[in-house]
Amino acid sequence: MPTCNLCGFPVLRLHPGDAGQRCLRCFSTFRHRAVGAVLTKLGLGHEARVYEMSSRGALCRHLRRTFAQVTMSELFDDVVPGGFRDGVQCQDAQRLTYGDAAFDLVTSTEVFEHVPDDRRAFGEIHRVLRPGGVLLFTVPLMDALATLERARMHEGTVVHLVTPEYHSDRLRGRRSVLAFRTYGLDILDRLRAAGFEAALDRIDDAAHAVADGKVVVARKPA
Repeated sequence: MPTCNLCGFPVLRLHPGDAGQRCLRCFSTFRHRAVGAVLTKLGLGHEARVYEMSSRGALCRHLRRTFAQVTMSELFDDVVPGGFRDGVQCQDAQRLTYGDAAFDLVTSTEVFEHVPDDRRAFGEIHRVLRPGGVLLFTVPLMDALATLERARMHEGTVVHLVTPEYHSDRLRGRRSVLAFRTYGLDILDRLRAAGFEAALDRIDDAAHAVADGKVVVARKPA
């Protein structure tokens, strides 16, 4: 039986599809475990300063156990970036309130497809990473070369370019968050345009129930 590389418990298929293979203790998905596998390869020390772009879930708990300095956030529609709700800080990826070179590592799972201006967000992440720091994340990723732009913002209004697609969110509920795009392999070019060295790490690890886990690794040059 496969085990979770984040907490060591067995992984079982609870729902159809790979995403249904959940850890029985921390409820990690294959995406969380794929990020965990790449994180292990990075070999960062316990003292690394980490920013995770959410505040809940298996990866968040793993980061808290692994690193001494972990900052987490959510995007609250009615809270000013930098403000707090119930002890959780609000951050907008397009205009982070953190200082330059504040972190050694930034992580996220399934976030950037929901950011209206992802290029601006990548620039902000580049700014808050120290030289040599790493952005590690997953997004819905096709093997096609080009990203499918699903929607855009125009003068404060969402303009749909194709049939709208909504994803579920722990805070907002099922199928409640608009996907602005489905990424293609040109996501690496977007990251390079923001100043990163970028690559795609494909994780196949049957022992931890990960099959073709696509993790984007972007490093800010030292």
